[in-house]
Amino acid sequence: MRLATKLLLGFSLVAILLLITGSVSYYFSSEIKSELIAESKQTAEEMQNLTEMTVLLQNSLLYTRNYVVENRKIREGDSSLQTYSQMRQSEEVVTESLDRFSKVMEKVDDQARSVRVESGALQEYSDRNITLVDSLKRAYRPYSSLVTEILEIDRESEFGDEAYNLTIEPYFRNTLFPILNQLRENSNDFVDLQLEDVEQRAEQTVAKIIVITISGFILSLILAFLVYRSIAGPLNTLTSAAKEIGDGKLDQRIDLRSKDELGKLAATFNKMTENLSNSMVSRSYVNNIIQSMGDMLVVASNSGEVLMSNKAVYEKLDYSKGDLEDVKTWELFQKDDHDALKQMFDEGKAGLDTNETVVLTKAGEEIPVIYSHSMVKDEVSGKDNHVFVISDISGQKETERKISESLREKNVLLSEIHHRVKNNLAVISGLLNMQMYNLENEGAQKALQQSQLRIHSIALVHEKLYQNETFADIQITDFVKELAGAISDAFEMPDKEISLNYEMEPLRLDINQAIPFSLLVNECLVNAYKHAFKEQESGEISITLSKNGANVDVEIADNGIGLPAGFDMEKESSLGLTLIRTLVSQLKGTGEYRKRPKGEGTRFLLSFSPDKK
Repeated sequence: MRLATKLLLGFSLVAILLLITGSVSYYFSSEIKSELIAESKQTAEEMQNLTEMTVLLQNSLLYTRNYVVENRKIREGDSSLQTYSQMRQSEEVVTESLDRFSKVMEKVDDQARSVRVESGALQEYSDRNITLVDSLKRAYRPYSSLVTEILEIDRESEFGDEAYNLTIEPYFRNTLFPILNQLRENSNDFVDLQLEDVEQRAEQTVAKIIVITISGFILSLILAFLVYRSIAGPLNTLTSAAKEIGDGKLDQRIDLRSKDELGKLAATFNKMTENLSNSMVSRSYVNNIIQSMGDMLVVASNSGEVLMSNKAVYEKLDYSKGDLEDVKTWELFQKDDHDALKQMFDEGKAGLDTNETVVLTKAGEEIPVIYSHSMVKDEVSGKDNHVFVISDISGQKETERKISESLREKNVLLSEIHHRVKNNLAVISGLLNMQMYNLENEGAQKALQQSQLRIHSIALVHEKLYQNETFADIQITDFVKELAGAISDAFEMPDKEISLNYEMEPLRLDINQAIPFSLLVNECLVNAYKHAFKEQESGEISITLSKNGANVDVEIADNGIGLPAGFDMEKESSLGLTLIRTLVSQLKGTGEYRKRPKGEGTRFLLSFSPDKK
């Protein structure tokens, strides 16, 4: 039933006095209702604008951080499409939030300056609102400029990280956001005073109606009481609800089942509150995100008490709800980390670098993890808290262990292969040696002896490989000495004294070059022992190995009788020289025989590039 209908029914039951009383009551009640509706709409619009400004400002900070993080990934080499997409999206959100914030701030400024009040207390809060809006506009300009500058700088620059961490985020937290909170609090206080003023005038109106009714007629008193109850009750409910909403309790709802104007007003209030609630990210929603994280998250105070932890902490460390109340944060880690963590808590240090360590379950079992540590400020208490994000890497460690075991098995197998090849070559060398003793032809014996030395040089390469810690290459200097010693023993001549001299720099060769190199050294030394000292009782063979830039120079020289007249290595067709030419070609180098600069003798010069492929 409409309020006008209620009043008309009352007027029909009483005399002219009641009609006058009802008319006065209706006038005052309508005036109060209109003022309340107007002030409520204005309050709702102001609160909605302040809420939207808060959300837009937080979005600009959040997506500016996202932009800086994605930009850092790109500088570190992450050129994935997802990184560029997130970076562009963050830039668009930040730009849109800043533009929208400026527009809403102008609306708030216009509202603050358009308010007209009569009360001295209300005027004080109104003036304070204007001052806070001016402060917010001044504080917002440098913040907007810094954020815009980050979006416009070269992506290769690290200025964005420093500007955000050292300027934007502290400026937002310490300057801009406190002003916005003060503006909200002042607006709430202003609304409260307005509501109190409306309530006072409503009470005065009711008092007037009661006085007129009492002075008129008892029935007018009863009717006035009924009218009062049908109007004042919903008004008080609306007033209380408006105050709760002004204090930030957006879950407040008004339960009025009447179908009159006050019922419609209550429905409008409920719709407004629902829209405000939907426009803000709820704390429970953020908490649900934290609880659903796969990584463990622990928030601790400066004294080490665990203030908050997510579901993953309880699941992975086998704790129950409430078990962490008496546990210090560093007690979750291995004992070796306790002193460093305690020092970090005492000094309030923060670090974003990831660290690999071990955490302990409630039963004392170890779990390998990597963790990052940072500091976060509690806006309510103003204290800095410690945040640990801990990732379980048990799977990664198990994979590394399996790979290591597989590598050891392959190394053992490869060593065994080289060992067996060396043994098989030794067997072949022994068979050739036995065959030599069964031959009477001296030429055949010498041919078998040379073949035996060639096989020995190859076997020596495999022996050095399986004796090494790695199978990629071998140390050539020791190898050459051992090979030359074996050839010297094979060509030992009682009536001659042949000495070996070495001057070699350290050099490593892989198996692809070590085998042709060893065969080449073998052929050169064999030639020297066979031909250089036929008419001498003593002699000297020197082996020189030196590095010449990217190449290696090798010289095998003797002080024997020298090269025969008209010697041309390229035209000789003997097996040994043919083999030498082939081996030089395999090494992709150059080789030639020359006379020694001073005195008699021959030297073989070899130059090639060590190939590490």
